Amino acid sequence: MKQIDVGLEWFLNPDHLPFVTGIEKGWFRKAGLDVRLVEPVDHYDGLAAVAEGKLAFACNEPLHMIDEPRSGLRALGCFFETEGGVMLTPAGVQALREGKTIRVASPVAGEVTDDLAREIVGRWCETENLAFDPSQLQIEAAGFEHLKNLQAGFDGAWLCFANFEGVEARYLGVEATFIASTDVGLPNFSALELFTGESFHREYPEVVSEFTRILSEGAELCREDPNAAARIWYRHTGDERSALMDAIIRDTCRRLVVPVVADPERWREMWRQFDRMGLSQVDRAAFDALYEPY
Repeated sequence: MKQIDVGLEWFLNPDHLPFVTGIEKGWFRKAGLDVRLVEPVDHYDGLAAVAEGKLAFACNEPLHMIDEPRSGLRALGCFFETEGGVMLTPAGVQALREGKTIRVASPVAGEVTDDLAREIVGRWCETENLAFDPSQLQIEAAGFEHLKNLQAGFDGAWLCFANFEGVEARYLGVEATFIASTDVGLPNFSALELFTGESFHREYPEVVSEFTRILSEGAELCREDPNAAARIWYRHTGDERSALMDAIIRDTCRRLVVPVVADPERWREMWRQFDRMGLSQVDRAAFDALYEPY
């Protein structure tokens, strides 16, 4: 039995159901793989550990394929895609209308991701005929619990997903304006791509192939039977069943991608558009290298 550690992009949630399904169904173990899911301290921990050969696999948003060069990674395919962007409270919207500065919570605060948040809000303000200066967004690293951050007084949250925060806001009755990147003419980047390391890919090609095959099967089961996916989720986590989590799981299952295959064209337009805007820190050669065969 080979131990396989998989770095998540943040806390375990229904986006990861294809992994959980493979574990709970015993498919990974049948293939000789003892799969363990690792929650990060920092959003980028999984990618860094994979590139260094410390983890076999990691998942993260395709945005991080272009926000800085990450040598040593190989992209294996997308298994989940939703809409994502910025959520603004009514107070945040009103403050923008008045030309004031607003506080926006983000899981990460960094140069490229901050610039994208400002681009999204700036384009939205333009559609609302509002003057906007990028300095009006004060972006703060505040963890992953976006709705709690909004309820705690933040005016907005960045890197929100429609299947999670969008569902949660409706369920909890939290009034918020959700601005997806695609709503303002930007490419979607709210998804999860699976990565492995160049050295791991070279040394264990059969493991990589079998792992992605099982991940595809897990995604397909969840898409076809969200009720079964919910039972698998609660059995794995031990969480008490709730109507909110049921709703999140149903919405998430329909967004899972099958099959999981390496596709260099899937995110190429994202790279092209952000490169033209000066928001990509990765040149074409570095982007293409993510999909080079071992």
